Amino acid sequence: MKAIPSIAALLAVSASFASPAEEREPARFVTTGQVAQVCGGSPLRFHLLNQYLPGRYSFGAHSFWLDADSPMPKSGDIVQLRGVVEKPRGSILDEFPSSSAFVVKELSVVGRGDFPDCDVVGAGDVNGGRCHERFVRISGVVSSVVRDEMNALWNWFVLRTRDGNVYVAAPDVERPFDELLSLTDAEVEVFGLVIMQTRWRRFAGHYLLPIGEKGVVATRPPPAEARVLGRNVFNTDSFALLASRGELLHRAKMDGVLIAAGSRFCFMQSDAEIVKLVMMPRTPLPECGARVSASGFVSLDFSGLMMSDVVITSHGERGDLPAAVAPTDIQRLFMEAKNPGIYKPAELRRIVTVDGVVANTPENIRSSRRMRVERGGYAADIDVSGIPGDELAHVRLGATVRVTGVCNAEFETDPSIATFPRFTGFSVVPASSRNIEVIQEPPWWTTGRLVAVIISLLGALAVISALCVALKVLSDRRGRQLFDERVSHVRTKAKVDERTRLAAELHDAVSQSLTGIALQVDSAGRANKGANPAVDRFLTSARQMLASCRRELQDCLWDLRSRTFEEKDMNEAVSRTIAPHVESAEVNVRFNVPRDRLSESATHNILCIVRELVANAIRHGGATHIWIAGECHEGRVTFSVRDDGRGFDAATAPGPGQGHFGLQGIRERVNCFGGSLKVSGASPRGAKVTVTMFEDR
Repeated sequence: MKAIPSIAALLAVSASFASPAEEREPARFVTTGQVAQVCGGSPLRFHLLNQYLPGRYSFGAHSFWLDADSPMPKSGDIVQLRGVVEKPRGSILDEFPSSSAFVVKELSVVGRGDFPDCDVVGAGDVNGGRCHERFVRISGVVSSVVRDEMNALWNWFVLRTRDGNVYVAAPDVERPFDELLSLTDAEVEVFGLVIMQTRWRRFAGHYLLPIGEKGVVATRPPPAEARVLGRNVFNTDSFALLASRGELLHRAKMDGVLIAAGSRFCFMQSDAEIVKLVMMPRTPLPECGARVSASGFVSLDFSGLMMSDVVITSHGERGDLPAAVAPTDIQRLFMEAKNPGIYKPAELRRIVTVDGVVANTPENIRSSRRMRVERGGYAADIDVSGIPGDELAHVRLGATVRVTGVCNAEFETDPSIATFPRFTGFSVVPASSRNIEVIQEPPWWTTGRLVAVIISLLGALAVISALCVALKVLSDRRGRQLFDERVSHVRTKAKVDERTRLAAELHDAVSQSLTGIALQVDSAGRANKGANPAVDRFLTSARQMLASCRRELQDCLWDLRSRTFEEKDMNEAVSRTIAPHVESAEVNVRFNVPRDRLSESATHNILCIVRELVANAIRHGGATHIWIAGECHEGRVTFSVRDDGRGFDAATAPGPGQGHFGLQGIRERVNCFGGSLKVSGASPRGAKVTVTMFEDR
């Protein structure tokens, strides 16, 4: 492996392998140098002096990434490195496809040494990038000590110099937060490496990394007393002159009345103008209206004088809070803030009174600590972070309020174009809830209520539509039912009329003919007078057959004229059917079969069978008590007729040959429905006939 002792040579090798268009074997290197700063991270990142030779240094440094199990180096160690030029795994360089770096595979510590002397520079050299990744020395006053917003293991402080401020970052393990905080307002000398802030952080400028034990050295303790500022400091030209002389590097002191307060800053009315105060962390704040002395670091922002890292001392006295002034149009405030060259800073930061309609809910005000008021198409934020939430319970959405407070215009500068301020908005900071007056309660008819009413109406419309659909379905169903009932009624009436017509024709034709035939048979019998016994037998048989036919015809005529088959209850239908044949016998009917489960044909045949059995029991068996029962089970109808008459034997009972067609007719009806007929009981215990048939046949 070839040794490459110079970082400049390494940079040349790295550049030749940076292009992703052609894949090559990674370049290897061996070099020796002094560790300038261990930055931490995973993989571990540290800075190495460009070149180390005994008794001679070349200033500058470059980053290395440790991808080995070697012990972590310390600042000041002289190390020998072996590695390759490639992209380290898991580093921030993953965002840049063509980037490569020096990845250390082997590291060995060969000694320690002091850091070289370096040039003394100013804030302009650091911030302007003229000493990028070089060791420098710079002197100034410490102010604004804070923890890193993304990495709590690092601390930051501002070094105030005559030609500007320099940001300094240091790991907490080397320089704890409380130690740096104790150096506030002290003059220090910082020795370290200038680094460029990465682009994914909000601050994108250069800052300083202190190196070694002498990285931050106090050269003068904080002054015993802060300098009292006079009225001339509010003049822009005078302020610039004092700043150039270094007379405003240390804390300054100013008296006044605290007139407004928020969670991040407050405002004090001095003898000359309103001063914005940014408090030190964990500093208690007196109530608005108290006379105080504010001690802090003075600077100018785009709208006036500002003091940062302020410590406030109360005098125990109270002053006057600002009174309401003539309401200012919100649109005019925007014009003033967007044109700082036209309006003087004192005109931007002043006591204002604005009227507007509250545009956010009380819940949103309590959570965001901001109240938004609108008027004329413009909106202003009211900073209520310094007011307890329960004191704003009377402010509701849509109310018209009048707010008196300090107008605070907010600006932001782009580091690349620091000369031009960018207006981001403004807020009005009131002193207390008494400075927020409700001049008109919100109208009852608000947007929220209108939306609620519209939603309610839409819900009611949906319910009504659903009801209409349901009613339409019910009406259609009921209409079909009524239509079916009407059709059924018409069919029933047509059947009754047809049966009546048939009954009349049968009575007028067949019945009269049978009656005439019966008279002729009787006449033939009287004429024979026993002369021929065979003729008498034939005539007797014919007389019996005619009598049976006449009874059958009478039953048919009764059925045709009766409406028994239209009964909805089978018990009633059976009772009405057998009524003409019961005479003096006692009949008990228990026919538990739903009428709607039987077709008209099945109902007609069941009633005819029951009538025939009852008539036979009374006519031939001499029964005085008859029991009729029926039931329906699994699609079959079973019914029986039992009597207390003389009984009969089905095998020997007279049939059609003897002029008796009843039992034969019953069997034929039962066979039509795939059923069965069972006769039990014999003389003199009465008889029981059981019939089983299918209801859907």
